[in-house]
Amino acid sequence: MNRRTFPLQIAALCGALLIPALSHAAGPAGTDAAQTVSAQVRIAPLRRGQLARVETGVGTIGDATGRTLSVSFARAVQIDRVLVRPGTLVHRGQPLLLVRGTPGSEAPLVQAQAAVRYATGELARVRQLAASQLATASQVDAARRQLADAQAQLDAARQQHLGLGTQTVRAAFDGVVTTLNAAPGLQLAPGAVALTLAPADALQATVGVSVEIARRLQPGQRVPIQSVFDADQAATARILAVARVIDPRTRRVDVVLTVPRQADWAMPGLAVSARFSVQPWSGWVVPRQAVLRDARGQAYVFQDDRGRARRVNVEIDAEEGERSGIAGPLDPAMPLVVIGNYELADGMALRVLR
Repeated sequence: MNRRTFPLQIAALCGALLIPALSHAAGPAGTDAAQTVSAQVRIAPLRRGQLARVETGVGTIGDATGRTLSVSFARAVQIDRVLVRPGTLVHRGQPLLLVRGTPGSEAPLVQAQAAVRYATGELARVRQLAASQLATASQVDAARRQLADAQAQLDAARQQHLGLGTQTVRAAFDGVVTTLNAAPGLQLAPGAVALTLAPADALQATVGVSVEIARRLQPGQRVPIQSVFDADQAATARILAVARVIDPRTRRVDVVLTVPRQADWAMPGLAVSARFSVQPWSGWVVPRQAVLRDARGQAYVFQDDRGRARRVNVEIDAEEGERSGIAGPLDPAMPLVVIGNYELADGMALRVLR
């Protein structure tokens, strides 16, 4: 053996023996480091509490069916002035319109007067014939009825006759102008509706709520309402009725509210919102940000299970502001992950912020 190559062979042999030992020592530690994944989170104790159960329903104001008054005229008229607008709150006797008859409106009165003159002459003629035994008693009675009918038509024509002078149309009761089809200078045909008036206490609002809230509502319960477009237009209504069926279009239950007379801003067709409060909800109350949803819509939270993330599926029963009321197989002894939960997976190690 060459003396110069012997030290090199000894060094190579030592290196071959040392490498496996080092690989065995470093291998498991390196593998654990690669497999250890953690997330930094903040936790809080799981607590019970109460949440107010409030739901907002949206709908429109209308008038009570069958209680509106339509103002129309049996004769053609011309609108001289309009003194109200839709939504105006009026009092009994308050002027609504100034109208005048059109030139053609004289004809019905003239015709009724002519019919009375003819029936009067006919009755006189039949009586004279009956005196000469040329007419029967039944013919006299028929002539008498004809005159009575003509006189009744004349009386009605006189009441409906406006002439060419201006006359005032007044409110028959305290109410709200719901529709207006009149304008200055407009001619209305006989029977055309100039305006409709609803009793002031007959305005109602119909709004939709969820089935869960509808079950807990009672007639007579006070409900705050307001205009959707102006929060300053607000009042307190009362529940008149709660429907026992679900609207197939909205999947909600209609609630009918009586609108107080003091709400002079209320008018049919106006969009309103109502806030319904029912018995408070009790249970686990958590920050809303602590509750997540997966791709299927399932709500869940994470709890700290001795330094590991534990996923728990839950149901959201109530919400109020930034708090949620949840129910599920939660462990009261395990803190709840409230921050950092978006990065977690079930079983992941937790690094808790202190």
